[in-house]
Amino acid sequence: MPVVLVAALAFGAAACDVNIGGGDFNLGVASGRATDEWSRKYQIAAGGRFDVVNVNGQVQVEQAKGSDVEVRAERIAKASTDQAAKELLGKVEIAETTSADGVKLETRAPKNWGRGGVEVKYFVKVPAGVKVSAQTTNGGIRLLNISNEVVASTVNGGVNGDGLTGAVDATTTNGGIDLSLGAVAEGGVKAETVNGGVVVFLPRDAKADVRASVVNGGLSVSDLPVVTTGEQSRRRLEGKLNGGGPRIVIGAVNGGVRLAGK
Repeated sequence: MPVVLVAALAFGAAACDVNIGGGDFNLGVASGRATDEWSRKYQIAAGGRFDVVNVNGQVQVEQAKGSDVEVRAERIAKASTDQAAKELLGKVEIAETTSADGVKLETRAPKNWGRGGVEVKYFVKVPAGVKVSAQTTNGGIRLLNISNEVVASTVNGGVNGDGLTGAVDATTTNGGIDLSLGAVAEGGVKAETVNGGVVVFLPRDAKADVRASVVNGGLSVSDLPVVTTGEQSRRRLEGKLNGGGPRIVIGAVNGGVRLAGK
């Protein structure tokens, strides 16, 4: 089934309001500010993909009540004056790539911001059955009550998830990962960071093969009947939870790792 663009509201002089001044997006000497909003709806068949690639700003994904993928993006620009911020805002694009397999959105901003900067915040709602990939460079990723298979990746920021029942692959370089699972899906869970901690909560009756490791930090597996099947030390654990099942791999280089029941 091809991807269908159901409704569109694009930013630009004729398509949205631009708000000048106010707000709390602070970039030092840049005191001018401009904002606008962009929105889309898409129909993506079950098994299709939705990808969002951001630069500066958070990405939030939650379960949709309807059958459409709904996207709302808030764009914020800061510069030395309100007029300069408005001009900078006009140079920020959200590029759309659609195909029979899915939709990809990508933030494109000018490389030279002068004394200002730009931020784009994405708020996404996805129906069940659509695979999700959420990426940002400077910002966090938040996942709320989704059953979708999801890949969440950031460089400078954390990954937080609550009520997750699909397969999860969460990675960051500078930030923590905090996930609360409603179930362990067949595709399993991966949560890894370099500088930060990892905490994963899951039902005590969940079945999983567990591998947890840390380089500089503590490792804790509490309130869960994990039977050791491989290496066990202060910094590494391999075992089976309730007889084993999908793989759970969690790890950190500089930070603690905790797997706990709820």
